[in-house]
Amino acid sequence: MHMKVKHFFSALVLVILTGNLASGQYTGTGSVTQGLATTTTTNLLNCGRVAGIGTITATDNTVWTVPAVVHYADNNYPFASDMYNPCTMVQYATSSAAVAALDPADIVEVDAGGEVITAFVFADNYFEMYINGVFVGKDNVPFTDFNSDIVQFRVNPPFTIAMLLVDWEENLGLGSENNAGFSYHPGDGGMVAVFKNAAGDIIATTGSEWKAQTYYTAPITDLTCPTESGTQRLSNNCSTAGTNNGSNYYGLHWARPADWEKENFNDASWPAAHIYTNNEIGVNNKSAYTNFTDIFDASANDAEFIWSSNVILDNEVLVRYTVTSTTIGIGEDLQEQKFELFPNPARGQVKIRLDADQQAGTISFFNTLGTKVLQQPLRGPEQTVELGQLPPGAYIVEIRLENGATGYQKMLKL
Repeated sequence: MHMKVKHFFSALVLVILTGNLASGQYTGTGSVTQGLATTTTTNLLNCGRVAGIGTITATDNTVWTVPAVVHYADNNYPFASDMYNPCTMVQYATSSAAVAALDPADIVEVDAGGEVITAFVFADNYFEMYINGVFVGKDNVPFTDFNSDIVQFRVNPPFTIAMLLVDWEENLGLGSENNAGFSYHPGDGGMVAVFKNAAGDIIATTGSEWKAQTYYTAPITDLTCPTESGTQRLSNNCSTAGTNNGSNYYGLHWARPADWEKENFNDASWPAAHIYTNNEIGVNNKSAYTNFTDIFDASANDAEFIWSSNVILDNEVLVRYTVTSTTIGIGEDLQEQKFELFPNPARGQVKIRLDADQQAGTISFFNTLGTKVLQQPLRGPEQTVELGQLPPGAYIVEIRLENGATGYQKMLKL
């Protein structure tokens, strides 16, 4: 073969095997990067693992900040209050002790004269929180050691919670860390939060009713494995195995939408948040979580860990949820029972039994936020309600008759 032809052929093969791998085999909407990023900030906090920041240029020439653009080093954005922080040695044994130590001066005012809401957050690894577009608190530790925080703000309902969640990385641009005997091992994320009103009642918890969208996925070993379905950015078919030679793996990036943190942003098309168990996240040996199971694992109001559809490979996730009321919003008197409810706790179905002379009406189920999640007509003295569509948790069942009479009972769905 002529030398020039041979060189041209070799170069063509190289392009096919490298450059086209990034652009030709990937068919999604993400911006593709390959390899390690350039470090721009060596370490945000001299505690635990190194939490650096870097930049990397994609095949479409977009420059991305990894693992995410954050406000950690900007003093204009307030830190949350420590609940358990090995880096500062502020380590409360109970949530009540942590709340008692809060400084009223740290309450962020969203609405003048609004109610003070207290949020308890455990994030793996980092969060930033907005309420109606107002920045109210950021994580005290960007990577590890694992910590938990309290954020207080003053607001009038309804209000929208918007949070940036980041799973930090040691190998910038590759969503991986030195772990489990591998130099490039994907880490996992996860966030759980509980919001209480001024009376100390739980008004919101993280769960599948939240919205969650992915904005950075790595490491990707094969660009044919990511897929998209509507607005879902899926990587569950991609490998999560560790390796000692991952410096040329890929990352996928999407730009955050404008005004994502504001209350009037339309998140209707975002995927629902996925929920994960304590074992899946691996928190049962972390004091920042286990010291406060009365908050995070309350028996009748259990908050759930949330993330996008891939808690291992998705490293930057935005989540949103709107709280409609700071009370449960329905009848206060649960003593006067006008009907029987059994079994309780219930699983697949529950039976409602009324007096024979009761009129027709409606049966409604409300979650702990006061949101109506299920309703059906009441047509007789005894009726079975299928509960399959309801996630496990605590509910209040309302019977409302045509003559205006009402009755309420608490129910636990297993």
